[in-house]
Order: sequence, then C-alpha cells, then structure tokens
Amino acid sequence: MQRQPAFANTGSIDNNMAPADAAMLPVEPDHTFDNTTDRTGFTRALADWTSTVDDAELGGPAFAWARHAMLDWIAVTLAAAREPLVEMLVAEYAGLRDLPCALVGSPLRAEPAQAALINGAAGHALDFDDVASAMRGHPTVPVAPAALAVAQVTGASGKELLRALILGHEVESRIGEVVGEEQYRLGLHPTGATGTLGAAAACARLGGLDPVRTAHALGLAATQAAGLKCMFGTMAKPLHAGKAAMNGVIAARLAARGFTANASGIECEQGFGRTQAPAALAFPPTFERRAGMAIERTLFKFHASCYLTHSTIEAVRQACREHRIDLDALESMTIFVSGPHRGVCDIANPQTGLEIKFAIQHLAALAMDGAPTASLALYSPETALAPRYVRARQRIGLQVVPGPDRNAATVEIVTRDGRTLRAEANVAVPADDLAMQWRRLVDKAQAIVVPRIGAAKFAKLVSVVDTLDRLPSVEPLFEAMQ
Repeated sequence: MQRQPAFANTGSIDNNMAPADAAMLPVEPDHTFDNTTDRTGFTRALADWTSTVDDAELGGPAFAWARHAMLDWIAVTLAAAREPLVEMLVAEYAGLRDLPCALVGSPLRAEPAQAALINGAAGHALDFDDVASAMRGHPTVPVAPAALAVAQVTGASGKELLRALILGHEVESRIGEVVGEEQYRLGLHPTGATGTLGAAAACARLGGLDPVRTAHALGLAATQAAGLKCMFGTMAKPLHAGKAAMNGVIAARLAARGFTANASGIECEQGFGRTQAPAALAFPPTFERRAGMAIERTLFKFHASCYLTHSTIEAVRQACREHRIDLDALESMTIFVSGPHRGVCDIANPQTGLEIKFAIQHLAALAMDGAPTASLALYSPETALAPRYVRARQRIGLQVVPGPDRNAATVEIVTRDGRTLRAEANVAVPADDLAMQWRRLVDKAQAIVVPRIGAAKFAKLVSVVDTLDRLPSVEPLFEAMQ
C-alpha cells in the first residue's frame, strides 16, 4: 500500500483551497501512481534517490556544510527583513492570524507557499547569499525557505531540515551540470529556474513522498521554473528566488495530494532541459551516486555584490597591497574576465545601491579606494553618484577573453607615474578548513545581524544553528530568528 505523505494534514496551500484533509482520500488506481511503474529516465532516477538516500551516503561533512549554508542564509535574510521589496511582499501575503509558518525577522506569519515566497525573496534581496559553480546560481536561497516552511508544517527535526537542504543542493547542481552555460547564455536565471527543482526535491523529502510522487513533484517544479537575467539589478531578481521556493512548496504539496505531471519533465523532448538549454547535453538515463555532496562545494560571499565581481575586487586589492597604491594612483584599468559578465554585472552608470552590486567597474574603483565592499551601507545612491567614483569608473574597461574559468579575473592597472601592474584572483575555490569558514561566516553574520536583533539574540541564533542536527524540532530556530 502506498504510504501517505507527511503533509497530508498540514493545512491548505493558500486560503482559498480546500482543507488538506482531502489529501487523505485514496488516489484512484492510475499508472502514473503505480509504484511498479518503470523508473528509468533521469527524473524518475533522481526522484528515487531523493526519496530513499540515507544519511550514511550523504556523509557527515555534508551536514556540517548544511549548517554553514543555513547560518549564512538566515543572516542575509534577517538583514534584509526591512528592505522595501520584502515589506511589499509581507503587506501582500502575510497576516497576524494563526497561520502555520513564521517569517524571518517578523512577528507576522503566512501560509507555507507564501512564507517560502517572502523568506526566499528576502534571502536574495541583498544579493549577499551563497553561490554554486555547477548550478551557476544561488543554491541555498530557493531551497532553505521552502524547506523551512514544510519543516514547520510537518514537525520535522533539525537534522531532517539539513538533509533536505543537502538534497536540494544536489538536485540543483546535477541539473546545472547538464544545462550548463547554455541556460545562462540564453538569458535564464538558474536561481529561479533550476532552483525550483531543488526546492521541490527538498520539500518532497520532508513531506515523505515516495519515489513516484516525488517524480511528479519534480515535473510540477519543471513546468513552473522561470527567471530572466534581464531583471538583474531590480526587485524582480530576488523575486526569482522567492518564486522558486514557493513553487517548490506547491509542487511537493500538490504531488502529495495526487496531482500529476510528466514524470520525465526534466529530460523529455519538450521538458526542462530541452526548452531551457536546447544546445546542452542530454540528461543521462540514470542518476549516478557519488562520494561527496554538491553542498560541500558551496561558495560563500564576503562582498555584498554579484559573485562574478568578487575575483575582480580581490585582484584589485591584491595589486594595491603589493604595490602600495590607491585610487589616487589610477590612470586607467582593464579588467580581463572569461565568463558571462556582459549583461550581468557590467552596469556602466549605476544610479542606486542595488545597481552598484552589478557594476564591476564601479566596484573596482571602490576596491582600489579601500571601501568596505562587505558593508551593506556602502551600496547606496550616494556611493553610486559620488563624483570620485564616477570619474574613476570612466577610466576602467572590461574585456572578455577566452579562458577556462568564468570566475577568474585579471586586472591591469596603469598608474599615473607610468607603471603597468597586473594581479589575478579566483574566489571560486571551496574552503578546505571548515572551522575557519564557520568563523568567517559568524563574523559576516554578526556584522549584518547584530544591528537588527542585538548581540544576545545573535549569540543564541549561532548556538541553535551550530546544534541544529541535534534538535528534535525547528521551532527553536524560528524563535532565534525573530
């Protein structure tokens, strides 16, 4: 007999839907929900792995990385709780009444899908959240808010929440490896598109869906996956993350009720892969099990700007340190990169703080001037329009050259005294010292969260996240995030 999903009795997906008790009704016999159905094909194989993989296969290091990712995501979400775009979403979708899911940094609550939307958009509002090279996007921000919402309504433990985050990262990265640069080149934002599938996988596991229902959840996620790169530098970019989280929740909860989709929706002829990256390689017919999880290759941001600008910032700083120069020495600069910086982070004349995050020439000038690029306060209209930086960025060029690594950057600086200086950097190297990475993440979180919640509550938050895999419930986590 088919096992019931864990969220069979967890409340409706939104206020206008029938009670979720309907999910307890028996599903009519149908080949789409027959557990003996052939599971060949990438979507089915991925669903089978997602719903059955055990902690031994995931490994202890993956859970440590998941705690790091959770701390970082909570910190950037808390720091963004009062951003205008977040306040708009809260005004539209949250309420004071007895709703099941908490919002990060707010006393208000929401239905599961809407909580995922708000928390997901908030987590990406500052563009300070983690990234993944294989996914070519931000892996935690679509998955964590979706998983948190479902964890609340299912009564999941802290370890179950972390497991879901690990699975979501894995799904995003495996799909990202196949669609690759093609998806990004066509103008699609992987955080919103591929992230929807990662969120659905995490929610399906937390909801206790079997392999067949999980395949349908992935199909439902595939048909909702979206996000356009032309929205970078606007409020719509964080909305991509929120919608990915929301749609992942919806996909898993509907699949739990028996809602069907194409169970080959990722790899079929007109599926996710063929439509979002038509020139990419085909998806394999099986899901290869590997040692080491994708979450162990997560890259964390220590500058509050687009990740593609970070290597440039570091290269400029290196040149300034080695040659003891600053912005007053600048005659001209050329930034050499090999990745898709054009149309992503090359806003020539930023006018707002948000646009600075995607203005690599302006950021290079800030780095050369010793400005604190990790400080949220730096990203303001005043900084964008400061005459000193406007003049400097006009002497900085961006040149795209062939190269094997989209994240690496080389800068060539010509000084006023006639010297030509070169420096290079590549920040896209996962940490091998987890203790040091944890300290850096705590320091980053402290700088942006303490002004919001105070030192005592921040210390409690760090303690809760550090012991999350031993907590029987996620409620202490939400108490610490308010």
